Amino acid sequence: MTAALTLCPHIALGRHRRARADRPGGGIIPPGSHGDKPDRYLLGITRHYRTRFIPEHGFSVYLPARFKTVHEYRYGPDGRLNTDPQSRP
Repeated sequence: MTAALTLCPHIALGRHRRARADRPGGGIIPPGSHGDKPDRYLLGITRHYRTRFIPEHGFSVYLPARFKTVHEYRYGPDGRLNTDPQSRP
């Protein structure tokens, strides 16, 4: 999962724009979600999780067990995500 922090431009760049919905591969925003970006990302490390398929929306959700460790990533003044995380137990 940490690879996504640098490889996904939407996460890596604070001001990266989403693809327009009318473009192929533009993706969809699941019901209940919004297009706003957080000022930080949390990556929770766990050993167990469950998945549940939501047929009426056509996607799965991941339900993690309690996190063993949480890494916090924030955007720097240059608009890039700091990939040296702050760890919390």
